[in-house]
Amino acid sequence: MAIFRTVMIAYLAIRQKRKNRKEQSELISDPQEKVSIIIPAYNEEVTVLATIKSLLHLDYPAYELIFVDDGSKDKTFEIVSKVYGDHPKVRLFTKPNGGKASALNYGIQQSDAAFVLCIDADTQLKTDALRMLMKYFNKDQVAAVAGSVKVGNVHNMLTHWQAIEYITSQNMDRRAFDLLNMISVVPGAIGAFRRSVILEVGGFTTDTLAEDCDLTMRILKAGYTVRNSAEAVAFTEAPDTVKMLFKQRFRWSFGVLQSFWKNKNTLLNPDTDILVWSVCPIS
Repeated sequence: MAIFRTVMIAYLAIRQKRKNRKEQSELISDPQEKVSIIIPAYNEEVTVLATIKSLLHLDYPAYELIFVDDGSKDKTFEIVSKVYGDHPKVRLFTKPNGGKASALNYGIQQSDAAFVLCIDADTQLKTDALRMLMKYFNKDQVAAVAGSVKVGNVHNMLTHWQAIEYITSQNMDRRAFDLLNMISVVPGAIGAFRRSVILEVGGFTTDTLAEDCDLTMRILKAGYTVRNSAEAVAFTEAPDTVKMLFKQRFRWSFGVLQSFWKNKNTLLNPDTDILVWSVCPIS
Protein backbone atom coordinates (compact mmCIF):
# COMPACT_ATOMS: atom_id res chain seq x y z
CA MET A 1 0.00 0.00 0.00
CA ALA A 2 2.81 2.39 0.89
CA ILE A 3 4.65 1.68 -2.37
CA PHE A 4 1.44 2.08 -4.39
CA ARG A 5 0.67 5.38 -2.70
CA THR A 6 4.21 6.68 -3.29
CA VAL A 7 4.04 5.81 -6.99
CA MET A 8 0.62 7.44 -7.37
CA ILE A 9 1.70 10.61 -5.56
CA ALA A 10 4.83 10.87 -7.74
CA TYR A 11 2.76 10.35 -10.90
CA LEU A 12 0.20 12.98 -9.93
CA ALA A 13 2.88 15.44 -8.81
CA ILE A 14 4.64 15.17 -12.19
CA ARG A 15 1.35 15.68 -14.01
CA GLN A 16 0.54 18.70 -11.87
CA LYS A 17 3.95 20.23 -12.54
CA ARG A 18 3.44 19.90 -16.29
CA LYS A 19 -0.08 21.30 -16.05
CA ASN A 20 1.19 24.21 -13.97
CA ARG A 21 3.71 25.15 -16.65
CA LYS A 22 0.95 25.24 -19.26
CA GLU A 23 -1.38 27.41 -17.15
CA GLN A 24 1.18 30.09 -16.29
CA SER A 25 -0.33 32.39 -18.92
CA GLU A 26 -3.73 32.12 -17.17
CA LEU A 27 -2.42 33.23 -13.78
CA ILE A 28 -2.35 36.83 -12.61
CA SER A 29 0.94 38.22 -13.86
CA ASP A 30 1.11 41.27 -11.58
CA PRO A 31 -1.24 40.93 -8.56
CA GLN A 32 -2.19 44.21 -6.87
CA GLU A 33 -4.90 43.32 -4.32
CA LYS A 34 -4.26 44.46 -0.76
CA VAL A 35 -3.27 41.64 1.62
CA SER A 36 -3.24 41.54 5.42
CA ILE A 37 -0.57 39.23 6.83
CA ILE A 38 -1.80 37.80 10.13
CA ILE A 39 0.94 36.83 12.61
CA PRO A 40 -0.36 35.09 15.75
CA ALA A 41 2.26 34.77 18.47
CA TYR A 42 2.54 33.13 21.87
CA ASN A 43 5.91 33.24 23.68
CA GLU A 44 7.87 33.88 20.47
CA GLU A 45 10.38 36.48 21.73
CA VAL A 46 13.30 34.54 20.20
CA THR A 47 12.08 34.37 16.59
CA VAL A 48 9.39 37.01 16.11
CA LEU A 49 11.65 39.96 15.19
CA ALA A 50 13.32 37.95 12.42
CA THR A 51 9.89 36.97 11.11
CA ILE A 52 8.61 40.55 10.94
CA LYS A 53 11.87 41.74 9.40
CA SER A 54 11.61 39.18 6.60
CA LEU A 55 7.97 40.12 5.95
CA LEU A 56 8.83 43.80 5.57
CA HIS A 57 11.11 42.90 2.64
CA LEU A 58 8.42 41.22 0.52
CA ASP A 59 8.31 42.46 -3.07
CA TYR A 60 4.54 42.99 -3.06
CA PRO A 61 2.96 46.43 -3.63
CA ALA A 62 0.10 46.50 -1.11
CA TYR A 63 0.21 44.67 2.21
CA GLU A 64 0.13 45.23 5.96
CA LEU A 65 1.23 43.18 8.96
CA ILE A 66 -1.29 42.47 11.70
CA PHE A 67 0.59 41.12 14.72
CA VAL A 68 -1.58 39.48 17.39
CA ASP A 69 0.03 38.61 20.71
CA ASP A 70 -2.06 35.81 22.23
CA GLY A 71 -1.40 36.61 25.88
CA SER A 72 2.30 35.71 25.86
CA LYS A 73 3.95 35.16 29.22
CA ASP A 74 7.36 36.30 27.99
CA LYS A 75 8.36 39.67 26.48
CA THR A 76 7.07 38.99 22.96
CA PHE A 77 4.68 41.94 22.77
CA GLU A 78 7.07 44.29 24.58
CA ILE A 79 9.91 43.50 22.18
CA VAL A 80 7.76 43.89 19.06
CA SER A 81 6.22 47.13 20.34
CA LYS A 82 9.64 48.62 21.03
CA VAL A 83 11.00 47.86 17.56
CA TYR A 84 7.94 48.12 15.31
CA GLY A 85 5.39 50.07 17.35
CA ASP A 86 5.56 53.10 15.05
CA HIS A 87 6.10 51.29 11.75
CA PRO A 88 3.51 52.34 9.12
CA LYS A 89 3.08 48.78 7.79
CA VAL A 90 2.77 47.05 11.18
CA ARG A 91 -0.35 47.00 13.36
CA LEU A 92 0.05 45.52 16.84
CA PHE A 93 -2.63 43.92 19.00
CA THR A 94 -2.64 41.92 22.21
CA LYS A 95 -5.41 39.78 23.68
CA PRO A 96 -5.95 37.25 26.49
CA ASN A 97 -4.66 33.79 25.66
CA GLY A 98 -7.17 31.77 23.66
CA GLY A 99 -5.08 29.67 21.32
CA LYS A 100 -3.79 30.14 17.79
CA ALA A 101 -7.23 29.86 16.16
CA SER A 102 -8.66 32.67 18.27
CA ALA A 103 -5.63 34.86 17.56
CA LEU A 104 -6.02 34.30 13.82
CA ASN A 105 -9.73 35.11 13.96
CA TYR A 106 -8.97 38.27 15.95
CA GLY A 107 -6.44 39.40 13.35
CA ILE A 108 -8.81 38.65 10.47
CA GLN A 109 -11.49 40.77 12.15
CA GLN A 110 -9.06 43.72 12.26
CA SER A 111 -8.40 43.49 8.52
CA ASP A 112 -10.26 45.33 5.77
CA ALA A 113 -8.35 43.61 2.96
CA ALA A 114 -9.94 41.17 0.52
CA PHE A 115 -7.17 38.63 1.15
CA VAL A 116 -5.27 37.46 4.20
CA LEU A 117 -2.03 35.55 4.55
CA CYS A 118 -1.74 33.47 7.73
CA ILE A 119 1.72 32.50 8.93
CA ASP A 120 3.44 31.31 12.10
CA ALA A 121 5.55 33.65 14.21
CA ASP A 122 8.62 31.44 13.72
CA THR A 123 8.38 31.47 9.93
CA GLN A 124 10.29 33.53 7.36
CA LEU A 125 9.18 33.99 3.75
CA LYS A 126 11.17 34.31 0.57
CA THR A 127 10.94 37.81 -0.87
CA ASP A 128 8.60 36.79 -3.70
CA ALA A 129 6.43 34.38 -1.66
CA LEU A 130 3.35 36.62 -1.35
CA ARG A 131 3.43 37.56 -5.02
CA MET A 132 3.66 33.90 -6.00
CA LEU A 133 0.66 33.01 -3.81
CA MET A 134 -1.53 35.83 -5.10
CA LYS A 135 -0.99 34.84 -8.74
CA TYR A 136 -3.23 31.82 -8.19
CA PHE A 137 -6.30 33.85 -7.20
CA ASN A 138 -7.14 34.20 -10.89
CA LYS A 139 -10.67 32.83 -10.46
CA ASP A 140 -13.40 33.68 -7.96
CA GLN A 141 -13.70 29.96 -7.20
CA VAL A 142 -10.17 29.87 -5.75
CA ALA A 143 -10.56 30.43 -2.01
CA ALA A 144 -7.13 29.46 -0.68
CA VAL A 145 -3.58 28.88 -1.85
CA ALA A 146 -1.05 26.78 0.05
CA GLY A 147 2.62 27.63 -0.05
CA SER A 148 5.66 25.38 0.13
CA VAL A 149 7.16 24.90 3.60
CA LYS A 150 10.84 24.09 4.09
CA VAL A 151 12.96 23.62 7.20
CA GLY A 152 15.05 26.66 8.03
CA ASN A 153 17.00 25.39 11.04
CA VAL A 154 18.89 22.44 9.57
CA HIS A 155 21.67 21.81 12.08
CA ASN A 156 21.45 18.21 13.30
CA MET A 157 20.41 14.76 12.07
CA LEU A 158 16.80 15.18 13.16
CA THR A 159 16.29 18.46 11.33
CA HIS A 160 18.13 17.12 8.25
CA TRP A 161 15.64 14.25 8.03
CA GLN A 162 12.73 16.61 8.48
CA ALA A 163 14.07 18.83 5.70
CA ILE A 164 13.98 15.84 3.36
CA GLU A 165 10.54 14.82 4.62
CA TYR A 166 9.05 18.29 4.05
CA ILE A 167 10.18 18.21 0.41
CA THR A 168 9.45 14.59 -0.49
CA SER A 169 6.30 14.10 1.54
CA GLN A 170 4.33 17.19 2.55
CA ASN A 171 5.11 19.50 -0.37
CA MET A 172 5.00 16.68 -2.91
CA ASP A 173 1.62 15.55 -1.56
CA ARG A 174 0.15 19.03 -1.93
CA ARG A 175 1.45 19.29 -5.48
CA ALA A 176 -0.22 15.97 -6.33
CA PHE A 177 -3.50 16.77 -4.55
CA ASP A 178 -3.64 20.16 -6.30
CA LEU A 179 -4.35 18.31 -9.54
CA LEU A 180 -7.62 16.91 -8.13
CA ASN A 181 -8.60 19.73 -5.73
CA MET A 182 -7.83 17.42 -2.81
CA ILE A 183 -5.55 19.60 -0.69
CA SER A 184 -6.88 19.05 2.81
CA VAL A 185 -4.37 21.19 4.74
CA VAL A 186 -3.34 24.71 3.83
CA PRO A 187 -0.31 24.86 6.17
CA GLY A 188 -0.31 27.24 9.09
CA ALA A 189 3.20 28.34 8.14
CA ILE A 190 2.09 29.87 4.83
CA GLY A 191 -1.46 29.99 3.52
CA ALA A 192 -3.35 32.73 1.66
CA PHE A 193 -7.16 33.01 1.78
CA ARG A 194 -10.04 35.06 0.51
CA ARG A 195 -11.16 36.80 3.68
CA SER A 196 -14.83 36.61 2.68
CA VAL A 197 -14.66 32.83 2.36
CA ILE A 198 -13.04 32.41 5.79
CA LEU A 199 -15.92 34.41 7.29
CA GLU A 200 -18.47 32.49 5.20
CA VAL A 201 -17.40 29.08 6.51
CA GLY A 202 -17.09 30.23 10.13
CA GLY A 203 -13.42 31.13 10.48
CA PHE A 204 -10.81 29.13 12.37
CA THR A 205 -12.26 26.89 15.08
CA THR A 206 -10.90 25.94 18.48
CA ASP A 207 -12.40 22.44 18.78
CA THR A 208 -9.53 20.62 17.02
CA LEU A 209 -5.73 20.62 17.31
CA ALA A 210 -5.44 21.19 13.55
CA GLU A 211 -7.33 24.39 12.88
CA ASP A 212 -5.70 24.74 9.46
CA CYS A 213 -6.90 21.29 8.36
CA ASP A 214 -10.43 21.89 9.67
CA LEU A 215 -10.73 25.23 7.87
CA THR A 216 -9.42 23.79 4.60
CA MET A 217 -11.89 20.91 4.72
CA ARG A 218 -14.81 23.29 5.33
CA ILE A 219 -13.68 25.44 2.40
CA LEU A 220 -13.67 22.38 0.13
CA LYS A 221 -17.08 21.29 1.44
CA ALA A 222 -18.43 24.73 0.57
CA GLY A 223 -17.53 24.06 -3.06
CA TYR A 224 -14.43 26.21 -3.42
CA THR A 225 -11.06 25.38 -4.94
CA VAL A 226 -7.80 25.18 -2.98
CA ARG A 227 -4.59 25.59 -4.98
CA ASN A 228 -0.91 24.99 -4.33
CA SER A 229 1.97 27.33 -5.11
CA ALA A 230 5.25 25.45 -5.05
CA GLU A 231 7.04 28.72 -5.87
CA ALA A 232 5.90 30.45 -2.65
CA VAL A 233 8.45 29.27 -0.10
CA ALA A 234 8.42 29.65 3.67
CA PHE A 235 11.19 28.56 6.04
CA THR A 236 9.99 27.29 9.40
CA GLU A 237 11.62 26.19 12.63
CA ALA A 238 11.38 22.39 12.86
CA PRO A 239 11.66 20.51 16.18
CA ASP A 240 15.30 19.75 16.91
CA THR A 241 14.77 17.22 19.73
CA VAL A 242 12.93 13.90 19.74
CA LYS A 243 10.60 15.09 22.52
CA MET A 244 9.58 18.21 20.58
CA LEU A 245 9.14 16.20 17.37
CA PHE A 246 6.92 13.63 19.09
CA LYS A 247 4.80 16.39 20.60
CA GLN A 248 4.39 18.13 17.23
CA ARG A 249 3.53 14.96 15.31
CA PHE A 250 1.03 13.82 17.94
CA ARG A 251 -0.70 17.19 17.69
CA TRP A 252 -0.73 17.00 13.89
CA SER A 253 -1.99 13.42 13.73
CA PHE A 254 -4.60 13.78 16.45
CA GLY A 255 -5.73 17.13 15.04
CA VAL A 256 -6.25 15.71 11.54
CA LEU A 257 -8.22 12.78 13.00
CA GLN A 258 -10.36 15.26 14.93
CA SER A 259 -10.97 17.25 11.74
CA PHE A 260 -11.81 14.07 9.82
CA TRP A 261 -14.30 13.00 12.49
CA LYS A 262 -15.80 16.48 12.66
CA ASN A 263 -16.37 16.37 8.89
CA LYS A 264 -17.28 12.68 8.75
CA ASN A 265 -20.40 13.40 6.72
CA THR A 266 -18.12 13.63 3.68
CA LEU A 267 -17.63 9.85 3.86
CA LEU A 268 -21.04 9.04 2.36
CA ASN A 269 -21.41 12.20 0.32
CA PRO A 270 -20.73 11.50 -3.39
CA ASP A 271 -19.90 15.16 -3.97
CA THR A 272 -17.04 15.18 -1.46
CA ASP A 273 -15.85 11.57 -1.36
CA ILE A 274 -12.53 12.58 -2.87
CA LEU A 275 -11.83 14.64 0.25
CA VAL A 276 -11.73 11.47 2.36
CA TRP A 277 -8.90 10.02 0.31
CA SER A 278 -6.84 13.17 0.64
CA VAL A 279 -7.17 13.30 4.44
CA CYS A 280 -6.09 9.78 5.28
CA PRO A 281 -2.51 9.85 3.87
CA ILE A 282 -1.69 13.23 5.47
CA SER A 283 -2.54 11.98 8.94
